[in-house]
Order: sequence, then C-alpha cells, then structure tokens
Amino acid sequence: MPLDELEGAGATITWSNDGMQALVASDHTKIAIPFANKRVEVDLANQRLRAYQGARLVLDSSISTGREGKKTPAGEFKAGPVKSRMHRSRLYHNAPMPWSVQVHENIFIHGFRKVPRGPSSHGCIRLPLTGANPAKWFYAWIDLGTPVSIKGHWPAAASVPVEKGAPPAHPFLPKVLILAIVITIACFMIILFVSRRRGKL
Repeated sequence: MPLDELEGAGATITWSNDGMQALVASDHTKIAIPFANKRVEVDLANQRLRAYQGARLVLDSSISTGREGKKTPAGEFKAGPVKSRMHRSRLYHNAPMPWSVQVHENIFIHGFRKVPRGPSSHGCIRLPLTGANPAKWFYAWIDLGTPVSIKGHWPAAASVPVEKGAPPAHPFLPKVLILAIVITIACFMIILFVSRRRGKL
C-alpha cells in the first residue's frame, strides 16, 4: 500500500535517520518498513531498461544505446556521481541531456525526445521523454550508488544460418527431366520388345 494512502487513513509517517525505513504509527502500533534494494538492468540486445526494487519490477522501458563505433560499454557500474535535472554534453556541442544520471565516465542515462528501436546515441542510454516520461520517473527513483548492470550485444545473437547452395532456377525442372528420360527409355524398351516379337528386328 502506498505510504500516502496510509497517511490518508490516519497513520503517522516518519523516517529513519538513514532514510531507508519508513516508520508507520497508528494509535498504539508502530511499524518499521524497510525499503528493498534498488538495481537497474540494461539489455543491449533487446534495447530495454528494467528497474527493480527488491524482486519487484518498477520500470520496463524501451531505450536507445550507442551506435556502431560509439557503443555503450557493457559491465557492472553504479549510478553517479553526477545526477542532474539538466546536464549538458561536454563532448557534443553542449547538447541538452535532461534527467541525467551518470553511469560510467561520459556515459549517462538521460531523457531524449526520440528513442528509436535500435542504437542511435554516442554511447549514452536514452530513455523516452514522451508518454509517461520514463526518463523523469527514473531520475526521481534512482539513488546515487544504485547498481547498474549493462549486458548483451546489439543485435541479439542469432543462430548461425546453415549455408545452402543456390536454388535451381526452376525447382521442378530436374524432376520433369528425369521423368521424361524414364518414359523415353520405357517407350524404347516396349517398341524393341514388340518389334522382336514380330520378327522385324
């Protein structure tokens, strides 16, 4: 149940000193509710970002990562130290990067107005600003130090196709040709047999 609903029902909400527990009090009862650990998974093969709090999936969004020659690095990282509502790229003409969370060196997770289905960035992980604005939601949710796991390869590895010879120009031609040869030989044998029986040969 959301904490604001508990407050609306008359409970008193306070916070532990480390901010990791909500202390819910009602009448003579006081309960400490710990927050589950957060983690982020970036799936390069399928261009998805998934955010978890404990075992619960709290965000599943399409993304666009680094294109060929500017690939997003795979690995295990932690969010930060930079987290900014509006960061500007030092490498690419001061380009605006709203709702930015640093992942590794110059690689950020940030909002972008267009997020195609495949990689298109200079290495950053782009989240949509459209619709429910997952970029803004993610920025508000993630904490500095949250683990960020980036895995996979684009495109997703597919089974290696088995090489096949070029198909014949007319797939039925060999069968028709064999059938014609068999019929010709059969006819010739019949004619030969009938001719011998009549004594013409």
